[in-house]
Amino acid sequence: MNISAIVEQARAMARQFVAKGHESVRLPAFDYEDWRQIYQRPSQGSSVNEFRQQAKTSFYLMHFLREMGVEVLPVPVKASQFLPWAEKSGHGLAGGHDLAHAVGEYVNDPATPVTACRHSDLMAGLLLGQGPALATVTIFGENSEQPEVMSVVIHRPDGQVLESLQILAVDHTPQEAWDQAVEFLDRFRPGKVFQDHTIRYPQYCPDCNALLVNVASAADIEAAARQ
Repeated sequence: MNISAIVEQARAMARQFVAKGHESVRLPAFDYEDWRQIYQRPSQGSSVNEFRQQAKTSFYLMHFLREMGVEVLPVPVKASQFLPWAEKSGHGLAGGHDLAHAVGEYVNDPATPVTACRHSDLMAGLLLGQGPALATVTIFGENSEQPEVMSVVIHRPDGQVLESLQILAVDHTPQEAWDQAVEFLDRFRPGKVFQDHTIRYPQYCPDCNALLVNVASAADIEAAARQ
């Protein structure tokens, strides 16, 4: 997977939206099986990689749009809802162009709801008796040679995410990323900081295409508590 090409494609797309004067953009988000059914892709072969590339492109596009001051409204596209809509509205889905046009119209239909995702809830606070908040630092990337995102997550011992910060390699040097991570941690002063030493494959939320963050396992938290 050519990360540099994906990043530049997403950046160019974001600039096009800005050049056209868009202040708010609705963008599709897919679950793999819904995507495969809608785009009529086989269950084997290159479909998984194609889907991952599309999700990654959308992730970077959303990031660049937000950096440029554009409001991003992710719209979950479910096959069970989209396909009947397309049939009722008379959209042909045989060709790639027609399919892309139909998805775009569906996403931009005011009657189609935007995502209701909330991946963190600072107001949730800590459950009585759970102790201070914890933190987990994780590097995401397709491989160890291409780190893409440093994720810093403030969470409860039960795994509930309170707040998170994603620092992208396309925006910051490794030193800048660590400086931002330390500043973020200093704000919350967690009782323990866990560092995941595995480079994790990025996975994205099927309803909003946000990066799915990682927190320390229950076993690691329990082991640290015994020390």
